[in-house]
Amino acid sequence: MVRFDYRDNMKGALTFLMFILLAHPSMGEETSERDSLLQRVDEIKAMVDEKYWNSFYDVQYSMPIYYHDEGAFTMHLEQNGRNAEARIDCSSPEITFKTIPSVTTIEQWLAMLLHECFHGFQYQHKDFWASFVNAIPENFSANDSLVALKRYEWYNSLLSEEHELLRKAFSASSRKEAAQLLTSLFAIRKSRLGLVKERLGLDIIRYYPLVETLEGSARYIEYCVSKELGVTVCEYMYYLDCISYCYASGFILMLLLDRHGISYKDKLFSEYNTLEELVTSYYLDCLIGK
Repeated sequence: MVRFDYRDNMKGALTFLMFILLAHPSMGEETSERDSLLQRVDEIKAMVDEKYWNSFYDVQYSMPIYYHDEGAFTMHLEQNGRNAEARIDCSSPEITFKTIPSVTTIEQWLAMLLHECFHGFQYQHKDFWASFVNAIPENFSANDSLVALKRYEWYNSLLSEEHELLRKAFSASSRKEAAQLLTSLFAIRKSRLGLVKERLGLDIIRYYPLVETLEGSARYIEYCVSKELGVTVCEYMYYLDCISYCYASGFILMLLLDRHGISYKDKLFSEYNTLEELVTSYYLDCLIGK
């Protein structure tokens, strides 16, 4: 689960904690092993670039990776005016295995790390990243706020309707049927987010589709790497619960577009900042065949 730790003061640190782990620095022979692992990460990034996401391996979109000794896989951004240093800090596979029992292999660890590498790729698309940061409501905690929304029956009801439409769209046998279902889905989402603003005073209308794109696409890369490395794809990737819905919905939308043979990756983060904007502005016509 992702925990966002956002600070409105951009001269401070902007840190996104992706996986909470315990980590300690290692010395000696382990350095060679870690260098070997990071070389493997580099090779996987090249493979992803070739097979799944062109430009992922480009130098201009890369981010340095360091082993971290403060307990987390992180994407860490130090902001000072217009200058920014960004990097990915991660713990060793051994520490990960001890801290997250469900992670038992190097291949799973690599898939997790490539998820974070894709956040680095997103960060290097400056217009997208600025849109995301500017859309975060003041004093907003993604996890706490989404947990709080679960107490409202009207919110859960609309979210359930959206869940069902997404599942049906994903399994639709034709492009036209998928497009009709997605049109209904986004209409319900508009109502749901509008009511959140109207009744609770929380405006996440811009933020919601951006975080869906941010996390859904990173999960997509984790999924692709898992398949390539022979890792069993866990059900959680598809799980549409209240808190992690943005992860799964964005991921499933991308699988849906793949399934129907629609090219979209060259447009995301450049022409369009969100999957919702991309689908509603352009790809519904592609799905229908206009």
